[in-house]
Amino acid sequence: MIKLSAITPKDLGGGINLIDLGASGEVPNYWKPLAHLTNLIGFDPNEEECSKLENKDSGFLSQKFLPYAMAGENRDFTLYKTNSIYCWSLLQPNLPWLRRFDYSDLFEVKGTEVISAVKLEDVEELKNFNGIDAIKLDTQGLELPILKASEKIIRECIIIETETGFTENYIGETTFDQIANYMRSMGFGLFDINPNHRVSRKNSLSGTTSNEEMLWCEAVWLRDYCRTELYELTEITREKALKALCIYANHGCYSFGVEAARRFTELGVLSTEEYTELTSSELPWILHRNNDTGTAIKSGMLTSMINLIPRRYFSTIFAHLKDLQDTQHPLSFLARKMG
Repeated sequence: MIKLSAITPKDLGGGINLIDLGASGEVPNYWKPLAHLTNLIGFDPNEEECSKLENKDSGFLSQKFLPYAMAGENRDFTLYKTNSIYCWSLLQPNLPWLRRFDYSDLFEVKGTEVISAVKLEDVEELKNFNGIDAIKLDTQGLELPILKASEKIIRECIIIETETGFTENYIGETTFDQIANYMRSMGFGLFDINPNHRVSRKNSLSGTTSNEEMLWCEAVWLRDYCRTELYELTEITREKALKALCIYANHGCYSFGVEAARRFTELGVLSTEEYTELTSSELPWILHRNNDTGTAIKSGMLTSMINLIPRRYFSTIFAHLKDLQDTQHPLSFLARKMG
């Protein structure tokens, strides 16, 4: 009987295959509990950035970074090189809008270059992998065209992570409402969202505790295998089912995972004993390899509580915590951790 905390890459048919589109920076920390089971394939049009990432030890089962630009069609595009490499895009920054905010300098264009972009489905190197299970997109406004042009891959995915604006920070950018409609139509549900990306306007009250507009968000979308009307469930293998359960567990989606486990049991890819174990409590869903389940649960609870606090109050809270750093106050441990 398989336990999720003891899953090996062999149990998953070689591991979870994760595509990171726009790989500048790092994959989110919440992937770390699954890193030893995950093959990372990163894309970024900047060859120097790809080379740096390729040589960085990330803890993944395997990693490969490819200097390709992704788009919804195979053709040449103008790459807008902004002051910040993290804002480079095949779309032109919407500067009249962005210049109203403190961070607009990051988007100022310092040069352009004509580059070739390709559809995800046409990348030869991906054919060496046994299906794609997860995609993380940070493509500066091109999320929807990329997804729509690669629906064969999208239909295989268990999880898709998007970073999109609520308004057009780039001219012609995909916005969150467009992504939400598309993801639901493809059988995904919204399980996590971080909309707390707020930037001050350029005026005399910049940097105060003023409540600011939410400009973009990261969202996590999980495939709902119980929506049988959307795809053929008979094609689900045991390896795919175990990948899905590991991913659901990693995101704390235990009751959703139990629902999926029941479906997988009905399809014969999960045993009755395994299903019974997964329904017994939350413990079978804890993936942390150090067996410190108490710390893991407490950490998750603390993160959830912090996320309930409006961001405009953070500076005031952090200032008070700093005052407690060298005291015996019950919250002094948190102050020291953050300081």
